[in-house]
Amino acid sequence: MSGTGNSDWDELDVLRFSREKELISRKFYDKLENDFKLTDYDEHCGTFDKPVHHKHVRHVCATVLNYLKYNNDSDNDKNVYSICKLLNYWAYSKLNDLYGSMNETEIEKAFSALEKIWMNLVHDRSRKEYFNKCKPDIILFSYTDWKQRKELYDYYVDILPISIYPKIYTNDCDEYYKYIKYKKKIYDKYDVFCKDLDDIKCPNFFEKCKNYNPKDILPQFNCYQDMKKKEEELAAVQEVQKGSLEFTPSSGAENSDSSVPIAKKAGNALLGVVVTSMTSGALYKFTPLGGMIRSGLGWNNNNMGNINGGNNGFYNYASEAFNPYSGGEEHYIGYHPAQ
Repeated sequence: MSGTGNSDWDELDVLRFSREKELISRKFYDKLENDFKLTDYDEHCGTFDKPVHHKHVRHVCATVLNYLKYNNDSDNDKNVYSICKLLNYWAYSKLNDLYGSMNETEIEKAFSALEKIWMNLVHDRSRKEYFNKCKPDIILFSYTDWKQRKELYDYYVDILPISIYPKIYTNDCDEYYKYIKYKKKIYDKYDVFCKDLDDIKCPNFFEKCKNYNPKDILPQFNCYQDMKKKEEELAAVQEVQKGSLEFTPSSGAENSDSSVPIAKKAGNALLGVVVTSMTSGALYKFTPLGGMIRSGLGWNNNNMGNINGGNNGFYNYASEAFNPYSGGEEHYIGYHPAQ
């Protein structure tokens, strides 16, 4: 795992920790999938041979209905945290896992099919086992950063018992520290967005999270000073290693150039800069400097190829900006409720 030693944790580390320590949100998510008969919900979710929409939807549908049937949680509960929100997050996350996170269109269609079944039952007064209980909340997933919002909400649900008395965590203090440090990155992102609570990038539950700012909780752990010291030592080592990689030449390169006069090295360096800047081909083809470079580097017209895309691989390149993230800006998913 990446979280071994003094390095920062990733999602897998947090998942392992959440299960080992039986954090509230993880216990809820895992308990949802306790053994029950899928066939008990064939009336609403379809059969194995003829599932509603898809077999993935059948599985999630039956799990949600099984929970609603045996629990009385509703959106009107005045609890510290919302079970209904956790239930929605589980359902969408499960579909995300089953379909694959890149298949957004199918996930939206799947949740829409689930939403129709779910909504009909909780509004049907004749179905007392479902009526007026947790409702589907598609709005939670109309943001492309819904996963991070879920992680922040999980933190809000889980942190209360930890924050009451952090000093009791002695043997595994470093793990609690790393867990909260991981969540701090997410909290800090939304803390910036939520300077204005009306900002659309600010989750509507963030105000509740502000009582559990990780920067205020971390110093309360007994291991805080030791962990800070280890982080500083690790950062210093990484800085030295980075410097070594950037400034230490390979022994072969050093030996091969050792007999070359400094002035000639400088000249070759200048030529390298010029050649690198000539990808358009104009400087090379149309100025006397082109001939000088050909002579100096041992090139001739026969081995250059077509400078604008022939056989010379040096010039065959494509420049394309690629940024998979939006810098924090929200993108809204078009949603059409199932008819």
